[in-house]
Amino acid sequence: MGIKLAGLLGCNFVDIDEEIVKEQHKSIEKIVCENGWPYFRELESQKLVELVEGRKLVVATGGGIILKEKNREMLKDHFFVIWLKASPGVIRKRLEKDTFRSDQRPSLSGKGVLQEVEEILEMRTKYYEETSHMDVSTDELSPVEVVEYIMKNLPGKGKND
Repeated sequence: MGIKLAGLLGCNFVDIDEEIVKEQHKSIEKIVCENGWPYFRELESQKLVELVEGRKLVVATGGGIILKEKNREMLKDHFFVIWLKASPGVIRKRLEKDTFRSDQRPSLSGKGVLQEVEEILEMRTKYYEETSHMDVSTDELSPVEVVEYIMKNLPGKGKND
């Protein structure tokens, strides 16, 4: 989805998780297992700082990047942030289908997927709301429809400008 959006906008696409895995030569699971979540969160923050350098990008962040206030501020100040919202049940189904992500990212709490998703969403929603410039409810949309919605509603690109 991000790659398609970047192509339509004439930008490069960067996935922060993929960049970290490439630079560390380890899966996220291995990074977290060896060094813990705080270390991984710091790697995310460092990567975000690198990406602020004025290039025109579409950036995929992990959902936990908003946990640090400095990251929320950087995102709000330097990027147009789009929150791709989904209900816990839909997120669970997507996680179960996404074999790359499920193999790469260890559990945050050690609980079942649905319970973990519900708890994480409850904890993070205020940060997503505070940080995002636009939100898109994706439960009933295909990736193509999400990109179409964003393109229609993006300031300077859509029907309302």
